[in-house]
Amino acid sequence: MPTLALAWVLRRTEVASAITGASRPEQVHANAAASGVNLPDDLLAAADEALGGVPITRPALAPNAQPGIKHR
Repeated sequence: MPTLALAWVLRRTEVASAITGASRPEQVHANAAASGVNLPDDLLAAADEALGGVPITRPALAPNAQPGIKHR
């Protein structure tokens, strides 16, 4: 499930990175491996449906951010 969740988040073009926690080295390796996972379209559609409209459908700016300006 963690690999699915990370792969789902990282496929989004508006997501630059995903912050995760790990308490064991194997969790760190599994989290890093999720960045290379390509999820099939039917699985993505099923995940989006299961989330019941929760997914962001377009990029959203952070509070006080302005379009066209890179904030750091």
